[in-house]
Amino acid sequence: MSSPNAMSPEASAAAAAAAAAAQVAAAQEAYLEARKEQNAEMVIYYAASLSSLMGLFILSFWIRFIFVRLGWARVRNPILFPFIATTRVARKLFVRTLPGFTSVGHAIIVTAYVALNILFAFYDYYQGDYSQITNYAARFGWMATGNMVFVVFLALKNTPLAFLTAYSYERLNVLHQIAGYTTLLFTILHGSMYASYFIENDRIEILQEDVVTAGIVLGFAVLFTCLAGTIVKRFNYELFYVIHVVLFLVIAVALGLHRPSFNPDKGLYATVILAALWFSDRLIRFGRLVYNSINNEATIHALPDGGTRIVLKKPILRARPGKHCYVWLPRIRALETHPFTIVASDPMELVINTYSGFTRDLHKYALENTCTSLKVSVEGPYGTDPDPLDFDKVVLVAGGSGATFTFGIAADMLDRMAENSQQQIDFIWAVKGQDNITWFTEHLNNLRNHYHSPKVSLKVHATRLPSSHPPHGSHSNAHTSASNSSTNMARSTLEKGVEFTSTSNPVSSSATPYQSDQEEKDPPRHVEVPSSSPSTVDLPIIVGRPDTEALIRSAVESVGKDQRVLIAACGPDGLIKVVRNVAASCISVGGPAVEVHCEQFGW
Repeated sequence: MSSPNAMSPEASAAAAAAAAAAQVAAAQEAYLEARKEQNAEMVIYYAASLSSLMGLFILSFWIRFIFVRLGWARVRNPILFPFIATTRVARKLFVRTLPGFTSVGHAIIVTAYVALNILFAFYDYYQGDYSQITNYAARFGWMATGNMVFVVFLALKNTPLAFLTAYSYERLNVLHQIAGYTTLLFTILHGSMYASYFIENDRIEILQEDVVTAGIVLGFAVLFTCLAGTIVKRFNYELFYVIHVVLFLVIAVALGLHRPSFNPDKGLYATVILAALWFSDRLIRFGRLVYNSINNEATIHALPDGGTRIVLKKPILRARPGKHCYVWLPRIRALETHPFTIVASDPMELVINTYSGFTRDLHKYALENTCTSLKVSVEGPYGTDPDPLDFDKVVLVAGGSGATFTFGIAADMLDRMAENSQQQIDFIWAVKGQDNITWFTEHLNNLRNHYHSPKVSLKVHATRLPSSHPPHGSHSNAHTSASNSSTNMARSTLEKGVEFTSTSNPVSSSATPYQSDQEEKDPPRHVEVPSSSPSTVDLPIIVGRPDTEALIRSAVESVGKDQRVLIAACGPDGLIKVVRNVAASCISVGGPAVEVHCEQFGW
């Protein structure tokens, strides 16, 4: 007779099956937790590798900085010669442009970044299991999370790299975009692989869980952010910026909901870090705006051909010509700030070209309200330009309104030069016509009438003036020479640059969008130029296109081998390409030390 407590065979089998299922579930759970730990560790290693890469860059910068400050870059010391020779050979290569990249050096940095992503995306999977698609999906999700933090770091206006290297936030913007597209790629792979796996295994209900729903929202937010940067930004930057900020907030919230715990997966740490970085940067910028708004006003003047001058009552701390700041004019746009180059710091002055949106509204207001004072605040300054006083000769090259940068550098250098200074400035400016020249009349007069003006070689090329009406003060021989040099239009990269319609970047007031030939035939509107800035300047203006390469090469060849030359340029892509390549060709082991710094139209 069987015991009353004895289980039937069916019940025993069911219990055994349940126990086995529980054991399998526990084992699966342990496997997933161990995989999370492994993937989190790999992302930490990835972050450490990126930090090491930045550390090497910072170290190389400070070594060069110390060499320059101590004067060792000028000394032909046999002990230091191997180091100097090595750095010059490397820079001769790195400075050159490369299709698709700013320079060869930039391409190397991007290659290293991509290589690290490939390495850590496929290295050391848990238990060496590369057979399951979910292992790839999980690792790609972690790589997307790590890169998202890096994207936010590169977007910081108050980036620590500005203090540790010669790279301010605007020069990191290209890497910011590349990191963003890398994040999107990992996000797409992560989501599509997991979705495919669950659908194939009839587990589609998992895709309806809250954490998965948050992940889907996160993925689409990353996608639309990148699409806005690729498409919308080209047509309407202000709209793109609003979309960018709103979607970032969605990304931060969705990422926190997708990985809502600190343990065991540690995913929430990434959300906290990127949110803290973004919020602290915004807080610093807001604090500056509030502080700089106290008792501050701006006087705006309309300039010919769509220009606008802003003169501020109060300068900002550490403002120097050539740097840039964000301007808030609530009367024009209450909820927007816009970046413009500082042309002068005493008083603080900005010269702005007209586009659509904010600059169009600003110029329209200036036309209707001559010399009006408005409430203003500014935030900054930003930019990490080389100190021109560290060089024996400074060659400044500008196309169109890129002169906002080069005029600022020249004015800053002249004001700080010692009375017995032997430093020289070569100032090369290609501009469309007389109206655009009048934007900078006061600054041109400063270069010609300053105590150190004998040390300034000023070459202004008006590329679109009618030959039958030479400008005041121009020389016939200069006109003839320029006309002859203009026969080969294909070689004139600089004039092509000033004719381009380009978008503004944070370090130039704007590129100059020139009208079509039909629009140029229309008579210009009469605009009263403020008496503080004379509308004419007694200046020899060369009608025609400059030979930029020959002018730069001649300037470098004119200095001794123990001297230092800075070549600084601002303008469109064509101009920057010419300047970079000719500067690279001028770098030699036995010649002068050549430094190149370029500001570029576009974001």
